[in-house]
Amino acid sequence: MTPRILIVDDEKENREALKLYLQDANPGWKLYTAKGHNEGTSVIKKQLEKDEPIDLVLTDLVMSDERSGLKLLESARNLDPEIMAILFTAREQSLDRYEAFDRYGAFDVVEKNIPGRVAAREINIKARTALRYRDHTRRIAFLSRYFDPRVFDTIEKDPSVLKLSKRTITICFWDVRGFSRLCEIMKASPELIAGFLKEYGDLAQRIVFKHGGLLDKFIGDGVMALFGVLNHKDDEGKADAIAAVKAALEFRTAFESLRAEWIEQWTLYTPQSIEIGLGCGIHTGEALVGNVGTKNRDQFTALGPAVNLASRIESRSEAAQVRVSQSTESRIRKEFLIEEIETLRDIKNIPGDYTIYQVIAPRH
Repeated sequence: MTPRILIVDDEKENREALKLYLQDANPGWKLYTAKGHNEGTSVIKKQLEKDEPIDLVLTDLVMSDERSGLKLLESARNLDPEIMAILFTAREQSLDRYEAFDRYGAFDVVEKNIPGRVAAREINIKARTALRYRDHTRRIAFLSRYFDPRVFDTIEKDPSVLKLSKRTITICFWDVRGFSRLCEIMKASPELIAGFLKEYGDLAQRIVFKHGGLLDKFIGDGVMALFGVLNHKDDEGKADAIAAVKAALEFRTAFESLRAEWIEQWTLYTPQSIEIGLGCGIHTGEALVGNVGTKNRDQFTALGPAVNLASRIESRSEAAQVRVSQSTESRIRKEFLIEEIETLRDIKNIPGDYTIYQVIAPRH
């Protein structure tokens, strides 16, 4: 990802000289300039709107007034809490460093009293450090959306697990049956739908993480999770399939409690009956798994026919039903009570006959 740096200084000669130095030292950086607080804020806002946010602001402290740089930092962090900033000033003794760091979120401060090229070199070194720190925090934030924090050590020790590779995994899809009708019934109170979705998402994340899964994505009221991405157990995916089904059964039970609580709320605002339930589809198979990214966004996900099959199985499930493919059933049959329910022959874009089962309960 190309780092984007904004240089803010009211003296054109200074900002152009710093830009030239940084460009020579870092050909891969994209540099922007502004002459003050207002112009700098405008650049930050414009880049956010383009989905190309500024990574680092390098700003003089004293411009139109003695606190211009701090005002810019305040505006910048209100627009983008993740933005990094370095202050440079010729009045270092008059700057309250604790205020700059704690209140305004400055990453560092550089004195301008030292000779120009030496100051530029120090700014460059600290800018590189700030960008490395930002990359690290972004990576942690990115991973925390998908992985239980307990697996961070595993990823740190072996980053190769994030690379795109073919693996045998168990893929789970969940979806709320009756959700579209619910939204229509409650269209006058969208905040009640949003509140439900937040609690539903939090519940899904907690249960998936508890059973060692990876949260792939939320798609409206749909959830996709992967099991077996990090475990690398030499048991042909049996433990991961069992973990996935345990998660599905726990989610089914927990959803009933969540549903009851929210129906109690929703019925205060509508005379219509509300019927929703959680459907689930699970399949075990080979997929390409890893970090699939663009220059601006990263996504850890799974790709391939196995993912499509799991999604199709879920789309046929009824409320409170956990459906699994034959390849999952063969791995979990010793642990769960299972019954065969149908053979699918009309799955869109997936030719063949597929025996589908439903999981009733654990055997023990």
